[in-house]
Amino acid sequence: MALSSFLVGWNKPMLAFLSWYLGVSLLGLLAFPLAWRLFPALADRGYSLSRAFGLMLWGFIFWLLASLGVVQNDAGGLLLALAVLAGASLWIFWRARRQEGSPFHAWWKHNRRLVISVEVLFLLAFAGWAFIRACNPELTSAGGEKTMEVAFINAILRSETFPPHDPWLSGYAISYYYFGYVLTAMLAQSTGVAGSGAHNLMLALTFALSAV
Repeated sequence: MALSSFLVGWNKPMLAFLSWYLGVSLLGLLAFPLAWRLFPALADRGYSLSRAFGLMLWGFIFWLLASLGVVQNDAGGLLLALAVLAGASLWIFWRARRQEGSPFHAWWKHNRRLVISVEVLFLLAFAGWAFIRACNPELTSAGGEKTMEVAFINAILRSETFPPHDPWLSGYAISYYYFGYVLTAMLAQSTGVAGSGAHNLMLALTFALSAV
């Protein structure tokens, strides 16, 4: 009975972790052609940066469109921003194939060990820090800073447009730098994870991206 309760209790956090891991990994793969073109001086052509780069680009496109009133802060807006990112990446991929043959295939042949190393490191770092947060998920430390961060994440999740609502002052917008919270809310909305869980997963993700 105790084991059953334990497994049920861990099932939801595990699904949340897997959805974030797969989502961010696919986002990195989608953004790699852009990184490959923009960072030719790097030994890995930007592969190790592609997850962070993809998340930043997706977030910036979505934030800009939502701030200009082109889209709303909903699933449709997220998908449109992702489509813009995908379109730019596919265009770079198509141009590279047309001009150079199969550059990505050649790059893969020479960088397989690096790719495997990056993937293993990211998975271990993300899973390790997520496990630490799962064992100690409270948000009351850091002098209330974490409580404020969760409030911002939830405010963004509940705002139809940008700038998002201020959780402390009804009727006003957040007068604070909030782009990082937008990225967290985007992943939360895309995966169906609550704001509090997204806060802890973003801590783990930031650790993993820094490790890579």
